Amino acid sequence: MNLDKLLFKEVNRLYKKRFKRFAKYYLNDSKKSVNKLSRDYEKSGKFPVHIIKAISSIKKEEYNSAVCILRGALPYSVLFEAYGWKVHYVLCGRRNGWPKPDMMSKRFNMNVDRSIKNIRGKKVLLIENNVFNAASSRRVYLELKNSLNIKKPSLFIDYYVPRTSHMLKFPKSAFLEYNPNLRKSFGKIYVASRFNVSKAERENLIKDTLDRIRHIK
Repeated sequence: MNLDKLLFKEVNRLYKKRFKRFAKYYLNDSKKSVNKLSRDYEKSGKFPVHIIKAISSIKKEEYNSAVCILRGALPYSVLFEAYGWKVHYVLCGRRNGWPKPDMMSKRFNMNVDRSIKNIRGKKVLLIENNVFNAASSRRVYLELKNSLNIKKPSLFIDYYVPRTSHMLKFPKSAFLEYNPNLRKSFGKIYVASRFNVSKAERENLIKDTLDRIRHIK
């Protein structure tokens, strides 16, 4: 088995283990839970090393911890764990079917993780897999600010949702990527897909991450 396949396997192992903790919150959900990192990349046979490079480039000392927004961000949070981040969890997202664009329509639950109280008054990094208008991320910030008085968070995403044909019903200003006022909701926004990785870097990052992730229980 090559290194890319091994890393996909290790991330998926931990994704499944972590998801067991939260599966009960999705029992009546019409949308099946999937590892979105594997969904987006595994068929290519190439692990998305740009994600690892983006995570390793973040100055961890600027944040108390990371907050994974369930459920899409869960496999990405495994990689944050591998690089030494303390990760907390909140549930926020569509209830069922096609997502509505307003943030208050989102299902939200911060009681899925008892340790979330430890971020009170802290600065955190929110983890998402991708965003359209960042409705879930903005809702999480609003709720955590009201409940735990967190400081303005930064946001990590793999990529912005592109403005393709089925998204043209929304104006360009509805997209976080193109709306500076929406982006003001966050301190910094780290977009992993914008990180370039050389061939030499690629191999080293995969080996390093495999060494790290094998030690996670």
